Amino acid sequence: MKLERHVGGLSLARKAHYLRSRGWREEKGGWSSEIFGLHPTAKALHHQLTDDLSQALCQRGWQVLGYSERGYVQLRDVGRGKPCSLPKALRTQARREKRLVAELTYSLFLAALLEVEGG
Repeated sequence: MKLERHVGGLSLARKAHYLRSRGWREEKGGWSSEIFGLHPTAKALHHQLTDDLSQALCQRGWQVLGYSERGYVQLRDVGRGKPCSLPKALRTQARREKRLVAELTYSLFLAALLEVEGG
């Protein structure tokens, strides 16, 4: 699942603001984070979205089990299931809330973005 397709429409300036507000630094060759390292803009955005969406799911009863070297997250619905990927967790949560996956993903992203922008 390409997370960015659910949060499309971000200008380069807004992407930069989003990443900076989450602790990323713009450097020659891309964006750098103490947690994720140096990546091109698209990969940095993907890592940050993964982190923000995972944290939002934690507030809905999911548990982060860990991240792979490539930045993919493993989650588990506390008390209800086996470990799964972020896309599967988003599908499961959307079904539970009787929402479209894209709608849920975008609402979780907007909440994180509003938090970043102080709104």
